[in-house]
Amino acid sequence: MPDDDGVLVIGLGRFGTALAEMLMDLGHQVLGVDSDAGNVQRNADRLTHVVQADGTDDEVMRQLGAGEFGRAVVGIGTDLEASILTTSVLADLQVPDIWAKAITVPHGRILERVGAHHVVFPEHDMGR
Repeated sequence: MPDDDGVLVIGLGRFGTALAEMLMDLGHQVLGVDSDAGNVQRNADRLTHVVQADGTDDEVMRQLGAGEFGRAVVGIGTDLEASILTTSVLADLQVPDIWAKAITVPHGRILERVGAHHVVFPEHDMGR
């Protein structure tokens, strides 16, 4: 599925789902990945493709073709370890444009250090 308009979104909670739906509305193809079966089921009819998988597992991400995407978004927020490890896996797979959601400023710094090109703070930005 990866092509110029394909975006990989890992983490289909509120943020990841809203972002994935907006990307679809803008004409992008979206591969949504989440470890939770409920999140996958809720998005099955909304996104181009949805897969239940562990974003922290480099072999699984390799099999999904994550390294072939030009852009990826890590929408994992509350599980800091999963957020950081997933971002690191994408960096190791040399995804050229990685966006990651951060909960705190230190979390954001770590995401940048492990390979995120862009860090967003949706809760902070909404508060403003």
